[in-house]
Amino acid sequence: MRAASLVLLAACVPDPHVAVPHSRAGGDIATVTLGLSNVHVLMGAHPVLVDTGSPDEIDTLEEELAELGVKLSDVRCAVVTHVHSDHAGNARALQRHGIKIIAGEGDLSRAAAGDHGTLHPTSFFARFILRPVIPNHFESFAPDVIVRRDFDLHDCGAAAEVVAMPGHTAGSLVVLAHAGRVALVGDLFRGGDFAGYVHPSQPHEHFYQDDLAMAHLRIHELLARGVETFVLGHGGPSSRADVIATFGAN
Repeated sequence: MRAASLVLLAACVPDPHVAVPHSRAGGDIATVTLGLSNVHVLMGAHPVLVDTGSPDEIDTLEEELAELGVKLSDVRCAVVTHVHSDHAGNARALQRHGIKIIAGEGDLSRAAAGDHGTLHPTSFFARFILRPVIPNHFESFAPDVIVRRDFDLHDCGAAAEVVAMPGHTAGSLVVLAHAGRVALVGDLFRGGDFAGYVHPSQPHEHFYQDDLAMAHLRIHELLARGVETFVLGHGGPSSRADVIATFGAN
């Protein structure tokens, strides 16, 4: 069932593209959509990856990055927004390419085990239909940088900041770019239907949340910071107006 589902999803995957164009406050933010999730690229002096994809997708990731003109040898750092297999699955493979992995303190045990543990579904679909598609395990890794509060990505090559925002998982991270107007939020929420390929900008509750109330609090915190564009792990991007319409302003 998992293999058939992945083949079906692969037929719908969009080509690598610029999701958020450059502005005076920051460079292009590009998106590579892999089998189950997005990997984003902060363009700068050195490209910075945000998330890594599912296990065994490293070759596909490298090929898709090449379409954006990005070589793995140009990348210094990759941020793992949270340690679920579809976002952290290639972290160790990237380390073998000399890329520093940045992850949240609260997810260290999952990274060390190579197992994202119990998933907490938010719907019938997530509990009974989607769950068999998600890989149970990934290659374990130890982050090169552990984020407890925040981390400046300047030395990695991008004008952006990593902020710890537990909720989706205990170690969830958000990347703030374009002077804080763009937030790459991992899985605080998802975009669109059918794995984000239909109406991708429309916000929805994510399929799994370790702490649903805390995840909503983080969304409201980002709105209070003035975030205008939300770049997502599945589907997206979503506008501020659409996020407020779905989750409220406070």
